[in-house]
Amino acid sequence: MPKQAPTFESIALTAQVSKATVSLALRGSPKVKTETRKRIQKVASELGYRPNPLVSAQMSHIRSRKKRKTTTTIGFLNTWFDEKTGKRLKWNIIGRFADGARERAKSLGYNFQILDFDRSRCSDSRIESILLNRQIDGLVLAPLEFSDSQFDFDWSRFALSAIGYFEAFGNIHRVYYDNFKGMQNLLTKLIGRGYKRIGFITDLEDESRGGHFWIGSFLDYQFRKILAKDQIPILNFSVRETEMTPNDYAKTIDWIETNKPDVVLSFRDGFLKFFERSGYNVPKDFGYAALCINSDMKDCAGFIQNLEDIGSTTVDIIVERLYCNERGALPEPKITLIGGKFVEGSTIEAKRKDLSST
Repeated sequence: MPKQAPTFESIALTAQVSKATVSLALRGSPKVKTETRKRIQKVASELGYRPNPLVSAQMSHIRSRKKRKTTTTIGFLNTWFDEKTGKRLKWNIIGRFADGARERAKSLGYNFQILDFDRSRCSDSRIESILLNRQIDGLVLAPLEFSDSQFDFDWSRFALSAIGYFEAFGNIHRVYYDNFKGMQNLLTKLIGRGYKRIGFITDLEDESRGGHFWIGSFLDYQFRKILAKDQIPILNFSVRETEMTPNDYAKTIDWIETNKPDVVLSFRDGFLKFFERSGYNVPKDFGYAALCINSDMKDCAGFIQNLEDIGSTTVDIIVERLYCNERGALPEPKITLIGGKFVEGSTIEAKRKDLSST
């Protein structure tokens, strides 16, 4: 059987001092005479004592606070919030990240707080002050409303992880979808079902939020796997589909009629609804697949991400950083990518008929 790890009590008995003195000596406290401190440290080493880094880090952090507390708190910083109405925005998505983070934090014994701020009404310095007053130790940074948002925070007091690729997060460990692999898997699925001319409608905002991996993956796959005669130019907009004008939507009709795709990819189902209103029969005229499937999209095929898993992973990263007593930004950014999966839907056919010969 493995030798039992020494305790403060066993060290105290061997060194013939109190447990309190052992605790002070092993922390290098000047309250214990140098000679006694070194003797206790030598006894501990001979007995095989090794400090628990999580306990050491947590106790060190607790002692640095004016108010003592017994439980570490992980916060979820949500800036999708309208202070005037008191409503959380995009909570069908942001809330799922929060649910995953909350469940993981509580399963590991941490307190969890959702921290809602309307940045149009609350300055960064005010937000930072509130986080410190609430004694937040770890902080999950939820996706921002705009990809070009900026933060003026001193992150050095928090163990951090972020959701998304936002430049505002700087060198903070980020967690997000594996967009590159997701796109490749979806394209492979469509090719396997007989689709040849695959069109992609994208926009600058979604690409920026996703690290430009969607468009990079599509172009890579198109170059390697799709015949030149079947390659369709990407239709790229400057704003997301939820912010597009009727004229923007009208451009997609010209693109469809000019390029004749047999399947269209986009992020959500806004274009699908527009095509159906415009008289197209999906999937008979062409198929449709969404890259960011959610519960609001009825029977639409595409790629779905596990948002709860992403939230859970951010907490695992924070806990690891707390364990190592690491706070603030990293010397270099790190990214953890979480996979998703294909979901069936009525918007694509099980096997596309080859209409080129009819």
